[in-house]
Amino acid sequence: MLRFGPAGIPIECSGGTLEGIRCTKELGLEAMEMEFVRGVKMSQALAAECGAEAKKLDVKLSAHGPYAISLISEKKETAKASAERVLQTARVLDNAGGERVVFHSGYYGKWSKEESFKEMKKAFKEMIEKIESEGLKNIILAPETTGGMKEWGSLEELVALAEEFGLKRVWPTIDYAHIHCREGKPKLREKGDFLKIFDLMEKKLGKKAVENVHSHATDVFYREKGEVHHLPIGEGNINWKWLFEVIKENGLGGTIISESPLIEKDALKLKKMWETTK
Repeated sequence: MLRFGPAGIPIECSGGTLEGIRCTKELGLEAMEMEFVRGVKMSQALAAECGAEAKKLDVKLSAHGPYAISLISEKKETAKASAERVLQTARVLDNAGGERVVFHSGYYGKWSKEESFKEMKKAFKEMIEKIESEGLKNIILAPETTGGMKEWGSLEELVALAEEFGLKRVWPTIDYAHIHCREGKPKLREKGDFLKIFDLMEKKLGKKAVENVHSHATDVFYREKGEVHHLPIGEGNINWKWLFEVIKENGLGGTIISESPLIEKDALKLKKMWETTK
């Protein structure tokens, strides 16, 4: 099964997250990513209410953590605060009955690629230990592929991290636009480039990894250093039909969250593309 939904409360909806879940269902969408990018301000009581409503309506919830996350910052207080922001997101999402905690892991900074992986592994180990000690049984850390060369989080790095901890606790979020523009030039230039993403995941993490992929979709404007800003679906140079053909031909599944400026309209546009893919 492939679910589609908006990154946050649909633009055309009035009200908060609870109303956003209802509106998502009314639009004919099946998922919603709660956006905590400016900070986690939802109460646990509201989280539980949102979870109950989402379960009743069969809307799958995930959550995007704050942008202010830099897990391997050389400033210890920054790294510690970053981990706490991920954990705050996890606590709220767990109470809402969701699983995937999505976030940008941070920057390479002073670290080499090899050193940064070791440091990131330590940071994730500590967060996972905290998650388990707090009894957040269903929470999966879902770091997303990042869109700039200075940002930690290439597809290969995230897959290697998931290998270390297993899919029960770490499962990469695939941001197709970020993969496309990360190196400052178009990466997804043919249908086979989409297939390579899933082939790597399946080879390293097993078939389960590609049967329930959590992903982000938007077109993107980029320069030589990577992402500049998001674009509506169809205004960039990503061929989304190729993605859907690969998913259908290989029996893949999961959730696609629209992060375009037209969050719900483009979620519906992507869903229509999927439904018309032969």
